[in-house]
Amino acid sequence: MEYIITTKNLSKKYRNLSALTDVSISIPKGSIYGLIGNNGAGKTTLMRLLLGLQTPSAGSIQTSHSFTTGAILEKPSFYPYWSAKKNLSYQLSLIDHPVYSEKELLDMVGLKNTRTPVLHYSLGMKQRLGIALALASQPEVLVLDEPLNGLDPFGIREIRQLLHKLNEENHTTIILSSHILDEMEKTISHVGFIKSGSLLLECPISEIKNTSLENFYFEEFKKGEATL
Repeated sequence: MEYIITTKNLSKKYRNLSALTDVSISIPKGSIYGLIGNNGAGKTTLMRLLLGLQTPSAGSIQTSHSFTTGAILEKPSFYPYWSAKKNLSYQLSLIDHPVYSEKELLDMVGLKNTRTPVLHYSLGMKQRLGIALALASQPEVLVLDEPLNGLDPFGIREIRQLLHKLNEENHTTIILSSHILDEMEKTISHVGFIKSGSLLLECPISEIKNTSLENFYFEEFKKGEATL
């Protein structure tokens, strides 16, 4: 199996706070890798390190080759008084050879008929636009931190279908986090459980048998209490 990203004993400290401690993960090329953990577990910190937005305090990150990335971390940022199309037009103007048009990106995320300023968007609509912005350069690796926030059941299903389409047709490697475990179970191919900045376990989702991802997560969480 080819891994597009691996980490070895990756750690991050903020003064006296340890956000990550000795995290070693392996993300297969072409996978949909889910990071699962409670609030403050270190998922966003790990994503920021993988994207090169922060420097590790210790440990290392290896990649199989250079690649383009797209990301949503925490809240996506926009020009609030611009429409979705204008925000995308500006984003595409920064890319040398854009793959998609504004219309194609808006169609992908279900925003093709919106003309109002982003200021008036719901949280779910902003999440959709954030994903469109992240896809503008057709990234080989897509990193999404809580992309389902604020989406209704129809929106959640549409985003799941979009992620599967990107993964299957474009072979996009996707790294995402979410607290909606039943949806993660339908979406991801591999999972890493994080608690208090440490990796409890990672495995293909196919290895979780005879139980739900939610039940498996809580069982691993209990095991981790004895070792963390």
